[in-house]
Amino acid sequence: MCRNVSTCRQRKHTHLWCRPTGCTVQLHLIYIMVGRCARLLAAGLSVASGFHLPASSGAPRRVVPSAARGLSAVDSDSSPGVVAASPAGKEDLFDWNKQWYPVLSLKDTDPGRAHPVQLLGKELVVWRNKEGRWSCFDDRCPHRAAPLTEGRIEDDGSLLCAYHAWRFDADGKCLSIPQSDRGGKDEAQPKACAKVAQGMVWVWGENGPDAGLESALTPAQLIPDLDDKEGIESGRVMLARVGQNDLAYGWDTFMENVVDPSHVTVSHHGVAGDRYTGPSPIDLKPSARWPVPTKDGFEFEFRDDSVSSDSTVTFQPPCLVINEAKDSAGKLLLILYGIPTRPGWVRLLGRSAYVHTFAPNSKKAKEQAKEDKRNGVKKSRLQATANVVTKLPSWLQHVTGSLFLHQDLVFLHHQEKILASAGYDSSNYGQAVFVPAAADRAVLALRQWITKHGSGGPAWDKNCDRTLPPRERNREDLFNVYENHTKSCTSCQGALKNVKKMLTTAKTAAVISFTWAVLRGARAVGTAAAAGSPSARVINTVTARAMLPAVALTFASVGAIKILEKLRGMFYTYSFHHQDSP
Repeated sequence: MCRNVSTCRQRKHTHLWCRPTGCTVQLHLIYIMVGRCARLLAAGLSVASGFHLPASSGAPRRVVPSAARGLSAVDSDSSPGVVAASPAGKEDLFDWNKQWYPVLSLKDTDPGRAHPVQLLGKELVVWRNKEGRWSCFDDRCPHRAAPLTEGRIEDDGSLLCAYHAWRFDADGKCLSIPQSDRGGKDEAQPKACAKVAQGMVWVWGENGPDAGLESALTPAQLIPDLDDKEGIESGRVMLARVGQNDLAYGWDTFMENVVDPSHVTVSHHGVAGDRYTGPSPIDLKPSARWPVPTKDGFEFEFRDDSVSSDSTVTFQPPCLVINEAKDSAGKLLLILYGIPTRPGWVRLLGRSAYVHTFAPNSKKAKEQAKEDKRNGVKKSRLQATANVVTKLPSWLQHVTGSLFLHQDLVFLHHQEKILASAGYDSSNYGQAVFVPAAADRAVLALRQWITKHGSGGPAWDKNCDRTLPPRERNREDLFNVYENHTKSCTSCQGALKNVKKMLTTAKTAAVISFTWAVLRGARAVGTAAAAGSPSARVINTVTARAMLPAVALTFASVGAIKILEKLRGMFYTYSFHHQDSP
């Protein structure tokens, strides 16, 4: 990671990723710009093309490409089965390492722990000090390569390696070496590229002497609507919480799935459509604002009759796909970041947002509603969906999200292994599959992008094992929600703890209510018998009446136990089989 490895080892600092913040950024930038200007200029267009100057600090990297560059989109139903893209020139190749990647959901990540993160096959540790600053290091102590993710964040905000108690600050400076008289006080202080934006912790794709300048000049892939504070406060912009899941299939398979709108009504039968009545031709066309796929991505538009909306699907490398559906009431955004962690795995950080055309209950909103009513426009299904989803507690959003994700997972995990076993890659995609419909155009554009601009796929670290994992036949392991989400989500951990407490209470209530029913029944029988030995019919009636409240409570407790056990199970494993879905 650090280019001067020998110096790095002598100085005993962690291998860090550059983080520009405050005055440090300005000094660091001045230093780099003066000291390395000649070398950066000599790098020519190949370096300059990797920089996207932001219009403002919060501007998203949505670059509207020139129609003169890139590939033509597939424009007929008869020809999309062939991918003829060839690698582009060096200046038109996408640099996977010089990018910002979101790696953690901010609100659901425990700030008091060091978190293991994989990115492009690199093993990293991401953590926050007591001032709230996030840092990203290589997950190895410079002493004897123990994983720092097994360490502790101390009261002074330093990261302690739990093997020999070496401690590091947020800049990677070694603060203490208990086994040495030097104490680590004069060690180096490289910076780590990490920042927080739109509810996520982001890290820069590489470190090195130029990473500070490069990361400062390259904006993260942000969504402007999510920074509309006035809109959020007024209720015009409604946000769901960020969900984070590790999925057992690769980056390219994930991206292929989320740019494909035609699978939704079939794969998500019963949740987002009907497999029998939902499928219909979808005419994907390049959007007017982004007519030609380029190194910066592509965008397609189509009419989605299932929700009566005009929709777009946008791919912005390295990791962002935006599915947008718009009607007269507003627009629904499904924002999906697919992070290439290691071969055969991808980390999803996703959320939905709804942006009203006008603020709710405003004069313009009421006028729009009246006009829609006069014109016979139905109430917005997009708005109704957002009203439900964005108001759910975060843990419930996450738990129900497993159903949606696993409906795809059961296909995608095996699909990529089947194609890989046949020797497939993006360059011969058209020979490996049959894609005759216009609905497949975005999938083909993605494969063309990977071949022409993406160097065949993510730039895995040189030490990363690039072997694709075998197919997972054990469904409990494949659908392991706890390992892939719950254990790293504070919201779900808290909810799981509460569910367990409620389950214990329900079981206790069932035992007590059953005992109470038996005692009330026995007492009723004894009382009736003492009254003069009435008939069996009278005794049964009296007993039933006496036991009824306790029996009702017993049944209620048993019902609660069943519901709570099922809910508890969803935090651990949520298996799905399409053959069992009516």
